[in-house]
Amino acid sequence: MDRICRQDIRKSIEHILAIFNSEEYDELLSKLEKAKSSEDVNSIVQYESQIKELSKNFEFDIWMESFINEKVKGISVVTHCGKGVHSAIKNCNINYILQAKPKFQGYISSATPLNLSFDCTNNAARQTSVFKFFNQIVKDDITLFQLIITAHPEVLNALSDDHHKANQYFDALKKAISNNFENLKSSDLNKQIFWPNSEDSYFSQQENNYRLLMPLHPNSLCYEVFQKIQARYSEENTQRSNEKDIEYNSYFSFKDLAVLKLGGTKPLNVGQLNQIQNGRNFLLPSMPPIFEKSQFPSISKQQKTIFNNALQYFCRFGFKLLFDMVESPKNIVEERDDRKDAFSVILSLLLKFARHIQTTLPAGWSRDYSFDFNQKLWLDPRRADLEDEENFKNQYEQGSWQKELEKQFASWIQKILKNKFKNIEKQFDDVEYSEWRSEFNAAVKASQRKREGIF
Repeated sequence: MDRICRQDIRKSIEHILAIFNSEEYDELLSKLEKAKSSEDVNSIVQYESQIKELSKNFEFDIWMESFINEKVKGISVVTHCGKGVHSAIKNCNINYILQAKPKFQGYISSATPLNLSFDCTNNAARQTSVFKFFNQIVKDDITLFQLIITAHPEVLNALSDDHHKANQYFDALKKAISNNFENLKSSDLNKQIFWPNSEDSYFSQQENNYRLLMPLHPNSLCYEVFQKIQARYSEENTQRSNEKDIEYNSYFSFKDLAVLKLGGTKPLNVGQLNQIQNGRNFLLPSMPPIFEKSQFPSISKQQKTIFNNALQYFCRFGFKLLFDMVESPKNIVEERDDRKDAFSVILSLLLKFARHIQTTLPAGWSRDYSFDFNQKLWLDPRRADLEDEENFKNQYEQGSWQKELEKQFASWIQKILKNKFKNIEKQFDDVEYSEWRSEFNAAVKASQRKREGIF
């Protein structure tokens, strides 16, 4: 911006005002652009000469005063407006471009785009001219809007040779851009939301524990979204989508879109950007997520053991085999085989669940859980690699926790069988208890031989 001088700004203002005030000028300018495109030197010289002569017939000061008084007054340059909520709302706007942006953003908002487009609203008959004026490029893609909001030192000199008039024009332009955030106004037609200041506000009897929020339509953000989505129809993206070899020609698309039409048959009444969009505002899918129920039981921080009713249900097919074995007529060979099949299913599912916990939860997760310490050593092995976990690492490497798991597993089986078969609960004592420990120990060794990483 430092390289921009008064002449650059004045020339760009003259250019845009001339377009507003002269159809002939606009036609000559169009012919000049075509001549430049075709590199027709003679035509370029001819049209530039005609434009120069035509410009002498216009008074810049008259143009400028007419533009300020007849176009700018009453127009608001905004990023959010009330007309998107209700078309009859007036003077209920803000310009977020002028506000400090948050350093940390947890969600997409009007603060997300680096260069947010502005909109013009409040008077459909005038706002198009004002919109084009502020978007007029001065030099190096820098617009009049950028120069005005940054108060470039050469702007005043370019607006008028009369210092007093220049200040009047500049104030009028700044007023159109700026909002008075100290005295914000709402409308009877606008929606309003009472929002609690803290978690305790809802239960408080104090009447001043709420903020009054006034929703506005985010014109500029909706325009950014519109442009992104419309880019799917670009020639490049369309060509890529029709290519057979999509491995090297990726393209983008948007699914499940809805369209909200604003302004009815007169989208310009809402704002200039809404007019460019022909009133269409795209709505992205905001449906609740579809959660897939995990095949594994959930665990809670208050839970003290993995051996609970949820795990029994998870291993229910194995327990059905075990219950059927207990209820069937005694046959030593069949009983031994049935019991082996039952424990094979139970232990297979148990180890599968343990592996799921070990691999899906972050290292050190067990610090905040109430699990038995031996089970923490088993289910959270990566915790031993963390800092300040020397005791945990030593206990894990000693391996005595595996014997404790055998006991806990056997006690779990014993408790289930005693509750299921109360009339013969005395049959499930020390001998059976030792067998169940042996089954668990055998499963541990088999897993270690296969190097499954569960123990």
